Amino acid sequence: MKRTIPTEPVACDLCGAEDQDLLYTRLDPVTGQEFHLVECRCGMAFVNPMPVDHAIPALYPSDYLKDKHGMTSLYRGMLKFLPRGGGKLVDIGCGRGDFIRYAAGHGWQVEGIDLLAWDTPEDVPIRVGDFTRMALPERHYDVITAWAILEHVKRPSLFFEKASALLKDSGRFVFLVPNFSAPGMRWSCTEDVPRHLHLFTPKAVRAYLHRFGMEAEAIHHSSSLYTAYPFGLLRHCALRIRGRETRCQRYENRSVVLLRNRQINGNLKTWLREVVESVGPVDLFLDTLDLLLGITVATISRALGNYGVITVIARPCGQKKSNPDEEDC
Repeated sequence: MKRTIPTEPVACDLCGAEDQDLLYTRLDPVTGQEFHLVECRCGMAFVNPMPVDHAIPALYPSDYLKDKHGMTSLYRGMLKFLPRGGGKLVDIGCGRGDFIRYAAGHGWQVEGIDLLAWDTPEDVPIRVGDFTRMALPERHYDVITAWAILEHVKRPSLFFEKASALLKDSGRFVFLVPNFSAPGMRWSCTEDVPRHLHLFTPKAVRAYLHRFGMEAEAIHHSSSLYTAYPFGLLRHCALRIRGRETRCQRYENRSVVLLRNRQINGNLKTWLREVVESVGPVDLFLDTLDLLLGITVATISRALGNYGVITVIARPCGQKKSNPDEEDC
């Protein structure tokens, strides 16, 4: 039985502003509740009102990680963003610990941290709890990773602050977040709101890093780890002609919605059957056009260096650059 998630109004975590513009309203299929995504003038977008702290775990269904383990090619790609030579690695939001298990097999001394206890094998060293409140050794880690986790937390500033304190002076903070400033992403309902509580921009990322004594060594606009497609643009543009439209269920891609957080790989036949059974011929035609439009926009945005997902490699300020003329990717 679905239950109401208690929420509370919040100020912007980055700049503290209390006035924002509404981007859209999304009906969450997990809770059956509507949530609002707003945009702040500093470059952040976030859910407001936001679920209260103790209600966050209720946003996640028990099968949330069902299709998110055993992806060796993904973990291999993640390792490419880490410095060579190994060292002490802690992964925030590690889930079942599949990535750190893979990293351990490639020379890293690993730890994992997650707010929730998943179905974790005993051979993986994982702490369960709030990362920002854990007693961890400062200036201890060579690398801290956060793969698609900072968008899930209520106060990203606390995570940036904690990471800065735990990194060695020569360390790296490597994290992946959505980039809602990419073409089309501001109006796309493909972000997993309300599990995605915050959406970032490169400008906002740099502001967070600067605030806590770090700087971006590189910002990669790449689809090598995760993809981001601005689906829903076709109906959104049509509805905007007649006036502003902010309810996702009016313009989202009906077929994409049926995926319900599942990966295409391994679920293609089931998904296509659900589409045929649930989506009428007119909507199916519009969905197909919208899919082509979203893929085209995403391809162009990646070529332009402004993709819907960014992987950031950050370091404590004061480190010497290996290349003084190095710029963000």
